[in-house]
Amino acid sequence: MMPKFVLAWITSSLEASQTLQTGGHVVFVRHPERGWEIPGGHLNSGESPEQALIREVLEETGLDVEIITWNKEYYPNGWVAHAVTNSKPNTESWNVADEKVDEIAWWNRVPPVIMWTEQEFIDLDNWHNSVK
Repeated sequence: MMPKFVLAWITSSLEASQTLQTGGHVVFVRHPERGWEIPGGHLNSGESPEQALIREVLEETGLDVEIITWNKEYYPNGWVAHAVTNSKPNTESWNVADEKVDEIAWWNRVPPVIMWTEQEFIDLDNWHNSVK
């Protein structure tokens, strides 16, 4: 069954074996109302989950990513990809021309959440740790 939405747990290829728990970093985007979250969105008509994820990540972060694996179980209607980028984690945030994204940044912990729960991101980090 196709997902309604896709999300990206983006790590750096330079930290391939690390998780948030072991000093690694993950890309988060800050939505104007929802706060910090991982990039993603809905599939367009005729789009595969892979195409949607690559498009959404590029629109929301400006990053090119490679999908490593999918978690198709965590959300009932969505898939989460572990994706890697060649970008190096740093402390500078950046912006893109997307009205749904106020800021993008690498985080080495779960950022302050509004609409999401900290536990969701801890669970996804644990999943990433189990499949790396």
